[in-house]
Amino acid sequence: MDYKTIYIVDPVRGERIKMAKFLSEEIFTVMTFVSPNDCFKKSELINCDLMVFVPRKEKNEIKHLMNIKKRFRKTPVIFLLTDDFPDINLAEITANGFPSVFKASNNEKVREIMLGLLAEEGLPPRTEVPHPVPISQEVQDALSPRPE
Repeated sequence: MDYKTIYIVDPVRGERIKMAKFLSEEIFTVMTFVSPNDCFKKSELINCDLMVFVPRKEKNEIKHLMNIKKRFRKTPVIFLLTDDFPDINLAEITANGFPSVFKASNNEKVREIMLGLLAEEGLPPRTEVPHPVPISQEVQDALSPRPE
């Protein structure tokens, strides 16, 4: 499975970092941004596979998302609903050129949709990282369970 890149767009720093930690996996690169315009400034450097957009009143509204270029609108977008935006009209957003939009009411739902889109076959097993300091055989024997 190839590495995937997820953009999280939320003007509230604490919520943005909390979401990034919640969604992080070994096969995902998670990047956070304050506004959707920041995401695609250097678009040739990294390709976005999924955007999680958290609309906030007067900071990060749906109209700001409509300002991105048409070639970036094919990226799937998950809207995380908040008290500022308890519901979103997905049909209107789809009509404005976003073919793949979803809405989620909490972080768990965002993760469920994300895994369904980016890891249909499931996540690969985590890689085992050896301990940085080798443990001597004497210490391993001392740590092993003793027969009674």
